[in-house]
Amino acid sequence: MSGTHGSSGVYEQGDQVNYPKSSIANEEKHHKINAEGYMRKDQNKAMNQMLEEDIQGDVAERYKHDPTYPATMHGHEPSRGAKADAEIQREEEELLKRRKKEKTDSMPGKKF
Repeated sequence: MSGTHGSSGVYEQGDQVNYPKSSIANEEKHHKINAEGYMRKDQNKAMNQMLEEDIQGDVAERYKHDPTYPATMHGHEPSRGAKADAEIQREEEELLKRRKKEKTDSMPGKKF
């Protein structure tokens, strides 16, 4: 009899995952939590918590910067106003990129 308890499709993403020490150390640097001081089963809980914080931070950033994200996240089509805001935002970003390219070689007092 084998020691497995069901197929991997039965479990959710974060369940039954043993994280390698390298990924734990990498997450500790970003979150300033010493997960290696925890017991092995609690290391997984701490690691899942740190990863969840990262995901929540990414979602919060998208809420701030993408006007269509709240509607698409909930499975709806964005409103006309949100689509217009996204279009305006794209146009402003393109304008800023063009201005930045134009100003890269220009220096006050520079002679050719």
